[in-house]
Amino acid sequence: MEIEKKTVRGESFPRILKEFHLNIDKEMVFRQIHCYPESPVYEEMEEAFEKLLEPMKKLCKPVGVMSRGKIPSKFAVNGEETDREAIFVLVTVGQEISDTSTEAFAQGDYVKGMLVDAMADAALFSLEEDIQRELKAACGEWHLGVLKRLEAPQDISMEIQKEVLEQTQGETLLGLALSQGYMFRPLKTSSQIYLTTQEEGIFQAQHNCRTCPNLTCGLRHVEPLQIRVIMEEKEEPEEIIYQEGSLLEVLRNQTEGIPAFCGGKGLCGKCKIQVIEGWLSITEEDRRFFGEEELKQGWRLACRAYPKENLLIRAGWKNESQMEVLSGYYKNGEEQEKSQKLSGEEKGFAIDIGTTTVAVELVDLATGQVEDICTALNGQRIYGADVIARIQASIDGKGNQMKEKIRQELWKCMETLLQKRKLSWKQIEKIAIAANTTMIHLLMGYPCDGLGSVPFTPYHIQGIKMKGNEIFPGLEEKTVLEIYPGISAFVGADIVSGMSALSMGQGEEICMLIDLGTNGEMALGNKEKLLVTSTAAGPAFEGGNIIWGTGSVPGAICHAKWRDKQLEITTIQEKTPVGICGTGVIELVAELVKAMEVDETGRLEEPWFSKGYPVAHTKEGKEIRLFQKDIREIQLAKAAVRAGIETLLEEYRITAKDVGKVYVAGGFGYRLDYRKAVEIGMFPEEFREKIQAVGNSSLEGAKELLVKGRCEESAILAQKAQEVELSVHPVFQQAYMDAMLFE
Repeated sequence: MEIEKKTVRGESFPRILKEFHLNIDKEMVFRQIHCYPESPVYEEMEEAFEKLLEPMKKLCKPVGVMSRGKIPSKFAVNGEETDREAIFVLVTVGQEISDTSTEAFAQGDYVKGMLVDAMADAALFSLEEDIQRELKAACGEWHLGVLKRLEAPQDISMEIQKEVLEQTQGETLLGLALSQGYMFRPLKTSSQIYLTTQEEGIFQAQHNCRTCPNLTCGLRHVEPLQIRVIMEEKEEPEEIIYQEGSLLEVLRNQTEGIPAFCGGKGLCGKCKIQVIEGWLSITEEDRRFFGEEELKQGWRLACRAYPKENLLIRAGWKNESQMEVLSGYYKNGEEQEKSQKLSGEEKGFAIDIGTTTVAVELVDLATGQVEDICTALNGQRIYGADVIARIQASIDGKGNQMKEKIRQELWKCMETLLQKRKLSWKQIEKIAIAANTTMIHLLMGYPCDGLGSVPFTPYHIQGIKMKGNEIFPGLEEKTVLEIYPGISAFVGADIVSGMSALSMGQGEEICMLIDLGTNGEMALGNKEKLLVTSTAAGPAFEGGNIIWGTGSVPGAICHAKWRDKQLEITTIQEKTPVGICGTGVIELVAELVKAMEVDETGRLEEPWFSKGYPVAHTKEGKEIRLFQKDIREIQLAKAAVRAGIETLLEEYRITAKDVGKVYVAGGFGYRLDYRKAVEIGMFPEEFREKIQAVGNSSLEGAKELLVKGRCEESAILAQKAQEVELSVHPVFQQAYMDAMLFE
């Protein structure tokens, strides 16, 4: 890196930093825009990225300035009201790349806008190594050490930015400016402040033992910290012991109900905490999700927090253990009744393991009656909301933890049912399980490597029949465990179970099954022909990737109606609003499209485009808004579902009119207002009067496997189904782009 020396302001020596090793990391960019290899638009985004890469590198004009200076006493560093010696650094990648992003959004080119903005962030981040190297070199020349890296506003007031600009002469040398809120212009600018000491050997500019990966270092010394967590539903703070890792990792191992849609990658913003006592640094991800006032109030993301001292924090999430879990099966619109009395001695458990929730039924094997049910969240949810996140977590070495999580959760449910009904484990003859392919792999402890990369090969896809105590050691020797066969990596045993429950593939009438969840699985056909597919709908339908999104917890906005030029909302259990669940997002978008507040391209009209549309207020007075990004997430999800439907219809050589019944399974599907889903183009108009919400068809199929056997029948059904690969199908891409519009 070339350094120019200039003498400015007496003993300060601003240095112009020019020749940076700029890099725009593709993986970092794609993580920021929530685009992964399994996303239906991944290839399109990848192509756009490659086209933009070189032009964006040319637009980036990385330049910086480093200077010695003083932090005035009014800032009271560490409570000391005295001038403090410091080194200031300002680095920017220039205005042009930000202008390009702004222009793209203004023209409605959201793909380019999102990509360019994320590429600018990645470019700025890539300069950190060069900054640290030059800082160390400068400290050597100036015979200084670095005591601490200060971050505004948690270590020091945001007003320090003005001092940094003046003492580095950043306005003159780099052309930088400050907004009234002390934000730099150009926006893609990094400001760094290093507290110095005359002890040259000290260089605490970055390193911290708590985050250091060298666990065998002889100098490593980390004392456990005490974190007290104020939960809304508890009178006294819950005490957590912190040793290593992110605060989210520690919380999820010692408490329950924490949302982590992105698996702790800093992408979803759901693991909000407020620091009441103590200190946590502000990260780039924190700035993405919180405004300056919120940051001053102590709001942070738990997944990006690495405590250095004892803390008292307030949980900013709604406990997901209160989430509503759908367990009922609805035949001809009526829920199948559960028996209120005990009958025979021989019992069994029917189990559905969903990506988000689990449901366990206690069944009388003689009569087939369901005697009781237990539902819970899938504890693996803390490793990510969708199967892709779970697969990656398994590959990253979390497979055993996830296996133990789900086994413990199922055992807890089964034990709860037995105690409630005063039954013995000796009465359990059989257990039947249905789940998607990833959940079965995690339950069995199978490696998930084959599920995470092309050609997406499951470790085991056939049906399983084994002794139950091989999975649950507390079971009797006689207890048999059976698991439905799957079809492929992304069309699993839950769909085979659902098709079995609905007798699909047996009659003349062509029917369709759509299981709406984080992974939209579909089946179409009759006894002559059966097609299946899976489309990456993403977690938006369950509140994931939505800025104010939440699961189906009390207070979640679930319905919306435009009336008298304003929105009317309904929340779950009519509680005070806490966020927006999946059905709420769909209805809000549908109503705003009708009200012409959102145009056919999905663009929020002004003045809402930049600040979001106001929906409701929390009890703390915070305004819940629907943002442009949220509408984009729904566009992606609904387009994936619609394109999957159109591709199956095309492959079957029929139209939507030829489908007799459309079964929609899953909790989201049961609560969804299908009229509004049709209005925004998620389903064809011809499906409007044909849709039947069937609830948990996977659990019903597990019950049938438990009572009627059906091992051979389910194997034949799985073998009969032909999978349609959407990513290479010529119809899918065009249908996907068409379905992005609201018309």
